[in-house]
Amino acid sequence: MQSKQKQHNIMAKKRNQQGHCCRICGEYKANEKFSGKGHARHICKECQSLPEDVKADKVRCNEVERAAFKYPMSRQDWELLERYAKKYKDRESGRFAQDMLDMKRGNHTPDEDMEEEDDLTESIYEEENIPFADLEDDIRYQLEELLSDNINEFMVHKDYIPEGKELDNINEWVLKETRDTFFIKVIPDAAYDSLVAETINRLVKEWEEDSFEVKTCSASLVVMETERLLIRRITRKDMDALLAIMGKPEVMYAWEHGFTKKDVRKWINRQLTRYRKDGFGYFAVILKESGKLIGQAGLMKSTINGNEAVELGYILDNAYWHNGYGTEATRACLEYAFGELSLETVCCSIRPGNKASIRVAERLGMTLCGSHTVIYNEKEMPHLIYEMKAGN
Repeated sequence: MQSKQKQHNIMAKKRNQQGHCCRICGEYKANEKFSGKGHARHICKECQSLPEDVKADKVRCNEVERAAFKYPMSRQDWELLERYAKKYKDRESGRFAQDMLDMKRGNHTPDEDMEEEDDLTESIYEEENIPFADLEDDIRYQLEELLSDNINEFMVHKDYIPEGKELDNINEWVLKETRDTFFIKVIPDAAYDSLVAETINRLVKEWEEDSFEVKTCSASLVVMETERLLIRRITRKDMDALLAIMGKPEVMYAWEHGFTKKDVRKWINRQLTRYRKDGFGYFAVILKESGKLIGQAGLMKSTINGNEAVELGYILDNAYWHNGYGTEATRACLEYAFGELSLETVCCSIRPGNKASIRVAERLGMTLCGSHTVIYNEKEMPHLIYEMKAGN
């Protein structure tokens, strides 16, 4: 067994190594194995020279491996294996996915000698329950390395810091691997919680030293911030909160009906598509003091009177009307449009009877410049056009 000092030296050496996990092959490599755009994108030189279809297949193999060895596997993990096994059956990733499905479902035929060996192993080794703080140095070191590698790999592939359920999944997998390797059940304790926090802090610092910024998922979603509001990207987890607001006919005045769950699901999918395609869309408006989602505000590409335009829009829960939140959120969106996006003109399309939205547009300094008709559900809806140009 290695001494504690020796283990400490090995860990220090490991942590001082500089490098990245390649997004394509999934291997951790030193900085000199990356160059140019490949370094910024975490793609090693070797993988950078591969044909695009080979790169894509390697990435799928990594996804199959992560899904198959996750504990516990989610429904989405099973669906990924089944989809890849069917769609890419003639590629390495498809064959790998099928092998993993067979293994997980017990469709493979184990060797008789292996069965006897497994029975013997189970009879010889008896599982122990040991708190993390009481682990022997060599086992503790192996667990620390496994935890660090898995958190770092997650950050490489997801571009954010694991938290909540995702971090719990990593911890479960690490403890299961330790259990299967050493025949001990590690009991997480305060020392283990400290290790997880220290590991994340160390990895974040290493990323920052390499000039890569990484945040938690929730923080990475924030696009704008005002005195009272956080304005962030919408996620599928917002379904219930959005339905509670968009289900109200008085809130969805411009659409002339409250949205159903199906309508809201389509709405969320449309915003996620806009984020990928345009880089913006409707964003969730969060009240800082409570963390509650109180509406949406954002920008969207559209066609008005035959001309391409970027529209400003907002939807606010009627429980929060008359507090200036609509003006505060839309002003932030305008600053984002003219600053971050370098747009020259932003307009908004408002129903003539929507006096509250007209007042918001006028407070923002937007001016009436015309009108147009929107066809929605086979019905013609007249709208006024307000606009603002950069520098006004």
